[in-house]
Amino acid sequence: MRRSTLTLVMTTLACSPHAPPPSPKVAVADLPAEGPPEPAAPREPLPPKQEPREPLPPKSPPASTTWTTLTVAPGCELQIADTPAALGPPLVWTQCKDGPEGCLEAPTQTAEALAPDVDVVGSSRGGQVTLAALRSLSGPRSRYLLAPRDGLPFFAVEGPRDVQCSLGQVGLSDDGAVIEVVFDNAGGYASRAYLRGPLGEDAAWREVAAVLPRKQFRDFIGESVLSVGGRVVVEQNGGPLRWYDAEARRWQEVQGSRAGWECCASGHGDAVVFSLEGIPERPMAARLGERAHSLRSGRVAGTSPVMIDGARAVWLEGRGRDNNNFYKAIALWTADVVDGPALANARQVLPLELKTMRTPQFGGGVVAIPMQERGDGVMIVRLEPEEQRALRAPVDRMVERVLWITSDEVAVRIGSGEMGGEPGVLRRIPLAALPPWAAK
Repeated sequence: MRRSTLTLVMTTLACSPHAPPPSPKVAVADLPAEGPPEPAAPREPLPPKQEPREPLPPKSPPASTTWTTLTVAPGCELQIADTPAALGPPLVWTQCKDGPEGCLEAPTQTAEALAPDVDVVGSSRGGQVTLAALRSLSGPRSRYLLAPRDGLPFFAVEGPRDVQCSLGQVGLSDDGAVIEVVFDNAGGYASRAYLRGPLGEDAAWREVAAVLPRKQFRDFIGESVLSVGGRVVVEQNGGPLRWYDAEARRWQEVQGSRAGWECCASGHGDAVVFSLEGIPERPMAARLGERAHSLRSGRVAGTSPVMIDGARAVWLEGRGRDNNNFYKAIALWTADVVDGPALANARQVLPLELKTMRTPQFGGGVVAIPMQERGDGVMIVRLEPEEQRALRAPVDRMVERVLWITSDEVAVRIGSGEMGGEPGVLRRIPLAALPPWAAK
């Protein structure tokens, strides 16, 4: 998984019906002004076998909700739930049919649907997990639910699924979340509006935070969105990074993000971390309004994006890269994150049986690394005390995506890995239930 974003590409034909209330309240957004663009430790014994766990019962939601209409642009209207908790938890977890002890799973296809109609991303920061679940409804319409991992939604929005008005992607960070709305589509390029708020119920969710107009940002192809320092940041395919300055009412560029093929942005507090693709790649970081600087000193043959959780960072580093992007050696590295942000005390954790670069995920002092072959699954590495465990899918299935990882569990989507294959399932697996890592 490249980052915590979710793009609206749904094929569902028949899902649970939804009808907006007959007399919704109406709120018209004050659109922001459209300004011109700016050009290795000893091993500890494995923990004891974990007893099966029951799904956490959700709190009882209110009986119902009304909806408020938010007009993004003429002809593009969204419905925002006044009481999002009334919609219930975004996912219903049950015991896994063929997973390890304590494994919980949720379907990606509801009973009424003819195709998978649920997609999820998660963000783990400081032991707290936030989910963004996208449901495809009849109409055709879509719904985003933002909620804690085992709680009720703090925000819900519905919108059409149309080329002229559609809910787009979502980005999660420890600073908050951003939801994209795509509208005014012409010639393959569209304008975009953004909703932004903290990871909890807040009045900020009920207004448009920024608009990126198609006519002023020609040929813009959005790659991801994220919240950084209370601001909307957008990542264009290949760069540059832009952020919306609400005080100046204009979009600003992250200085230095045009110095290569920018990718893989993530937000951490008031800073954005990204990579400049090339040979070799260059991990970068910047506080908004400041020039980007290199995160990793020295030159290596190649590196993955740097993943940060609080005061710790991890990444993969390769040596002996050939013209086909194969490496003689790849290893997992870690460092402390200090003010700047910058990396300090960089050190190698362990060598990996990889020949091509992978992007790790990181949370709670635990790293998830997709391995080379489909059957190898995911290596789970705890940094302190150091240990490695193996996460592999059942026979004829594969780990399609790591959703989040914490100090005690990893969540993944498991499926066939093929278009039109059997619907996948979402799984939460206790780390204590995974076997020690052993290369196949």
